[in-house]
Amino acid sequence: MSSRPLHVEPEPVDDVLGWLDGRVSADFDPATGCGWQVSFARTTDGGAVLSLVAAHAIADGAALLDAVVRADGGTPAPVPARGGALSTAVDDVADGLQQLKAAVSWAINRPRGKRTPSPAKAAPEAPEGWRIPHVVVECDSAEIAKSAAERGGSVNSLFVAALARIAATAGCADGLVPAALPVSGRETVDVRANSTRIAIAGLDRSVLDEQDLAEVKAECKRAYQRLAANSSASQPLALVQMLPDAVVRRLPPPPAATVLASSLGRVPGELCGAPVRSVSATAHYPGAEPAEVATIGDGVTGWLSDSGSRTTISVCGLAPGRINGVDELRELVTSELASWGLAVRPW
Repeated sequence: MSSRPLHVEPEPVDDVLGWLDGRVSADFDPATGCGWQVSFARTTDGGAVLSLVAAHAIADGAALLDAVVRADGGTPAPVPARGGALSTAVDDVADGLQQLKAAVSWAINRPRGKRTPSPAKAAPEAPEGWRIPHVVVECDSAEIAKSAAERGGSVNSLFVAALARIAATAGCADGLVPAALPVSGRETVDVRANSTRIAIAGLDRSVLDEQDLAEVKAECKRAYQRLAANSSASQPLALVQMLPDAVVRRLPPPPAATVLASSLGRVPGELCGAPVRSVSATAHYPGAEPAEVATIGDGVTGWLSDSGSRTTISVCGLAPGRINGVDELRELVTSELASWGLAVRPW
């Protein structure tokens, strides 16, 4: 898999988040061998920012973070040894048949249901020129851990609950808030590609209103157990992404989710000998129009990473007509985290 040439911004940037969003490209095509790009810019405050963007079909968040860590340490990825041309061809055919078998099993066993949950009320029409709003905020890692522990949960359960409450406040769900929880199925001997599966948790509004993290944590655990017990119902996202559009359109719709909460865990605190102040990870939908975004789930998606003293939360509003701009989404995010006793610093 090849990359685009390294992009170096000629002038220092002031709006770091805007610059990062601008580096996302809709032109990646893994089928032609172009799947990722690294970009670099100086900032007006004397710092620097590094961007790594990849097509989701070839890498999930864990794979990207692993690539950064390995690149910094000069450690190659552990790729299984391949035999000669004949052996490789046989392996590829066998792998293709296994993937096809998995796809058929997934299509047969996948639960039927509506593509999106029934919202509290119909979404208003999105304003002209609507684009997916994206915000990033930071908070103190010790503070968020303390807030979670005081409510009987973990940082991850607080993250899931906060996103669900944001979606509910925006009018994206009523009664029960379905939350998608990405789970890595990657083997340690091979860190390539995208091996993400999705567990679905159902979060009751009364539990969310009470900020009962013990119950949120318990429901997330039950979601992971359901996924483990029925793995054929949730094949890796990359498998679905590689199927032809004509096939995907005939498959049962995916389980409905108003929230996607992806916790990436600890990220490097140093890169190439320089301290890393902040790290943010986000899955983008470049060029997506409101009508297309509305089919994704009518809610919010978020990613959490911990760089030691700082915890970074990145949120996208996939709710045309409900969340209509960066300012609106930023207010939702900062107000929600404040309700947990957290002081945040927006990017």
